[in-house]
Amino acid sequence: MGDVLIDACGWVALIDGSFNIDLALSKIVGPPHFILIDLVLEELEEIEENRPRGKNLMLDLLLQRSTLVEHKAMHTDDALLEIANEQNIPLLTVDANLKRRSLENGIGILEVVKGKNIRLINVL
Repeated sequence: MGDVLIDACGWVALIDGSFNIDLALSKIVGPPHFILIDLVLEELEEIEENRPRGKNLMLDLLLQRSTLVEHKAMHTDDALLEIANEQNIPLLTVDANLKRRSLENGIGILEVVKGKNIRLINVL
């Protein structure tokens, strides 16, 4: 099973891209299993509150398919980098700064490209 750490903007991009999540990620990491930290869940809940009706983020699906990890209060990006490094798992994100920091620290990233493709990047 392919563990994937979820960043809020990465999940939004995945949902907005209308991907078949299992099919898209299975080709890259194997059957996906999501790691979701409470800080990211809070961000996603806030984003969903402000989205138009009918454009939900499928948070029920995410929670069903995830292991929820509580993390001490800190900047979400720092927490994501810490967990990705500790567990040696890729991070799903489209945030340019977070991608740069991840790659500088040897952490692989899964990124949604132009809303059409997903790719794994392991090096700068």
